[in-house]
Formats: sequence, structure tokens, C-alpha cells
Amino acid sequence: MVLRNLSLLCCVMLASTAVHAEAFKLVSRDGRQAEYAGSLSLSGRFERRQDAETLDWRGDRVCFFPEAAAASQLPRESATGGNARFCFSNHRAATDQLRLVAQPAAGSCGVTGTATVSISRYVVESGDGDIYDQAWLDKVLQQGPVSPLRCN
Repeated sequence: MVLRNLSLLCCVMLASTAVHAEAFKLVSRDGRQAEYAGSLSLSGRFERRQDAETLDWRGDRVCFFPEAAAASQLPRESATGGNARFCFSNHRAATDQLRLVAQPAAGSCGVTGTATVSISRYVVESGDGDIYDQAWLDKVLQQGPVSPLRCN
């Protein structure tokens, strides 16, 4: 009975932490960017905003907003502060792996959903303004349903 409870407890602990990391290590710094090597699996919410304003300042990007436990594992620059978030630097692969359509549904301004992903090649952007870090999407490990984003 004790062995069964112990194995059950281990399974619950593993399932509740959706974060597995090889520590990211700084490989280069160039002005406002710091590039890190390593990999991380994390869960959170993704979105692809395709309204005119977002496309104008950020472009057509799939961005990811990790859960708090996972966010603490990402490289951060002290000057960036704010919430941890990043956009996938390999946009085409991200849209393919997340099975996102090219255009949003009529009356919506994009899509959102949840996923567990594996990332690498993390680039931290520092500076003023509304900036996003970048990460390479290696693989979508698990994905929930995709929903339309309402226009603001």
C-alpha cells in the first residue's frame, strides 16, 4: 500500500510540473539581444493576432505566454521585467505544428489556445517598449483546442 501511494504521489508530482529544463546558457550578447542555448518543455497559452494594428507593429507571429512555473525557467534580463512571453522565431513551423489556418475566421482577429511545447535557441530582447523575446519551436508535445480571438 505504501509503495502504491508513493508511486501515485510521484506520478502526480510529475504531471503537475510541465517544466523540464536543461539550463539555458548565454552564448552571445549583441546590443539589445542576448542569445541562449539549451532547451525547455513548457505549458501555457499561445496566440496569433492578425488584426491590422498588431500586424503593423509585431508582424504575423505566433506568441507564447507560459504558465508561472515554466516562466521562471526562462532566461530573463533584469531590465526587461514584466511578464515572460516570447514569439516563435520559426513562424512557419509554428503555424504548421499548431495546425493554424492562414487567415482568421470572419469576425475574429486571430486565434488562441493552450499547448505544451519544446523550445530552444532563446533570444532575450532588452530595451524600452512592448518587446517580445524569441524562441525556436522544436515540437508541440500536446495541444488543446484553438479558439478565435475577439477584436478589440
